[in-house]
Amino acid sequence: MKRPLQPSAPTAGPLFAVAAVTLIAATYGLARLGYGLFLPAFSASFELTPAVGGLLSSGASVTYCVSAGLGFVYAPRRPRLMTILAGTTAALGSAGIAAASSTGFFAAAVLLAGMGAGFASPALVELVQRNTKPIHAAKRQSVVNSGTGFGVVAAGLLALMLGSSWRLAWALIAVIAVAGMLGVLLADVSRNRGSAEGEPGNDDAGRRERGGSRPRGLQLSELKWPLTAAFLYGIGCAAVWVYGRTLLEDQGGMPVALSAGAWIALGAGGAAAVLTAPWLARHSIRFTWPVTVLATAAATAAIVLAPGSTALAFAAAALFGLAYTAATSVLIIWATATASSSAAGTSALFISLILGQAAGAALTGALIEASGFGLAFAVAAAACGVSAAGVIARIKPRNTEDELRPSRATS
Repeated sequence: MKRPLQPSAPTAGPLFAVAAVTLIAATYGLARLGYGLFLPAFSASFELTPAVGGLLSSGASVTYCVSAGLGFVYAPRRPRLMTILAGTTAALGSAGIAAASSTGFFAAAVLLAGMGAGFASPALVELVQRNTKPIHAAKRQSVVNSGTGFGVVAAGLLALMLGSSWRLAWALIAVIAVAGMLGVLLADVSRNRGSAEGEPGNDDAGRRERGGSRPRGLQLSELKWPLTAAFLYGIGCAAVWVYGRTLLEDQGGMPVALSAGAWIALGAGGAAAVLTAPWLARHSIRFTWPVTVLATAAATAAIVLAPGSTALAFAAAALFGLAYTAATSVLIIWATATASSSAAGTSALFISLILGQAAGAALTGALIEASGFGLAFAVAAAACGVSAAGVIARIKPRNTEDELRPSRATS
C-alpha cells in the first residue's frame, strides 16, 4: 500500500559536523589518547612507576569498554543522553586530572576521562544518521570520525607548549569537551521532529521505507566476521600506539620534542583522513578495509626499520594516523551496512577493536622483552595482514549481500 506523503526530515548543517568533530577530538584524541603524551609529566608529579602508568592506561581501556557497552544498549534510542554522558565524563575527568592533588584522585580522574570516547562514538553514529540525508551519511560518518586525528594534533601541541603546565592543558581539554557536547546538542535538528526520544531514527525509518523488516535489537551474529577483523586489527595497531614513541626514543635516539613531533604528524595524518571520506563512501568494504589495514601494516613496518631517520619516522607516523582513522571509519560504515542498529553495531566493533589493542599491547610488550622491537612490530604488521586477507576471502565480489557498499546501506 502506498504511504501517505510526508514532509522530508530536516537535516543538520555544517555546524553539526563541526561540533561532532570537536566532540570526537575532545573525547578520543585529547581525554583518552592524550594521557600517554603527558605521562612523563604525570609521572614526575605523582611518582608513577611505569607499571602503575601502564595499569592506568589499561584501566582507561576497561572504562572505555564499559561506556561503549552502555552505548551499545542505549545509543540507538537515547543518543542525546549518550552525548551528554560523553561530554560530561570527558570534561569532569579532564578537570579532575587538572585539579588532582593525590595519586588516588588522579587515577580516578583518568579512568573517568577514558569513558567519554566510549559514549561518543555510538551516540554520534546515531545522531549523524538522524541528521543527514541517507545518501550522504557514510561520508559524514567518516568526516566526524576524523576528529580523532585533530584531537591527537591538539594533544601533541599542548604537550609541547604546556608540558610543564599540564594542569592548564587539561583544564582546556575539559572546556573543549563541554563545547563539543553543547554544539552537538544545539545543532541536532532531529530533536525538533515532534517525536519522543526513543522512537526510531532515520536509519530504521529508511529501512522500513525500503521494505526492510530487520528488528531493532542487534544480534552479534550479524557482526561475526567484522568483530574478528576489528579484534585482529586492534592487535596489529597496538604496537605503534603503545610503543611507537618508546621505539623512536630508545632505538632511534630521538629527542623527546622530536618524538612528540612525530605524534603530531600522526595526528595530522588522522585529521587528513577527512579527505578520504568520499573515497570510502564510493567503494566497497571488501576494497577499503584491506587498503587501510595494509597501509597500517606498512607504516608499522616502516617505523621499526629506520627509527633513527626523522623523515621516515614522521612519514610513517603520518601514514599510520591516516590509515588508522580511515580504517575505523570503515568499521562504522561496516556496522551501518551490516547491523540492524548502526549505533549498537559501532559500539560492538569498537569494543572488539579496543580489546584487540589491549591484547596486542601485552603481546607486543612480551615480544619486545624477549626478542626486541623488530620481531614485535613484524608480528603486529602480520596481524593487520591477516585481518585484511580474511576480509578479501570472506566477502565475495558481485554478491549483493556481502559486497557491502556504503551506498547499499545509505541510499
